[in-house]
Amino acid sequence: MARVTFKKGAKVARIEGNLDNPTKALKQIGALMVAESQLAFKAQSFGGKRWDPRGPVNVFGVIADFSEGRRAPAARRFQRRPALRDTGRLSASINFRVSGNTVEVGTNLPYAAIHQTGGDVESKPITSVVRSRLWAWLKNQGKPVRRSLGFLLNKKYKDKTLKGSVPKRQFIGITKRTRQFVRKAVGVEIMEVRNGRR
Repeated sequence: MARVTFKKGAKVARIEGNLDNPTKALKQIGALMVAESQLAFKAQSFGGKRWDPRGPVNVFGVIADFSEGRRAPAARRFQRRPALRDTGRLSASINFRVSGNTVEVGTNLPYAAIHQTGGDVESKPITSVVRSRLWAWLKNQGKPVRRSLGFLLNKKYKDKTLKGSVPKRQFIGITKRTRQFVRKAVGVEIMEVRNGRR
């Protein structure tokens, strides 16, 4: 979550005298930040930092596809870009809310935080159904694909999950562009709150 707060001071006193409704400015800032966040998914970067591509094969995604009843994994499981663009729900979920003299930008999706900050993840269980569907599909694939996914058929993985990590791909925050917009349009300094700390 990113938060912009107006701090009381001479600048804000001057601005408040010119603004009929401070909420209007906060809504504009929130809308800009949401737009920047959503653009990151298309640009594959945020605030000047390019996102890492996905791995050559998204093994966790393949497991999820078979777990959810598909007979074949989605083609995007074998594409390195675009990262963080699967169903489109994450980008669409980003929103803002204004409370008092603060605007907060974020998302309520449970998996958003791990992609924002990076960290450890766990696959869905490699059940008998997953293994059966994987085997039926792999029989018609070339050697490179069989090599990259065949290990999942090993008995030691049956009913187990895989552990892994995802890199940080920040998509919410206060960028240089945000700060420039706020200084120009509102004339105040802003602060950012991360993980509950300023």
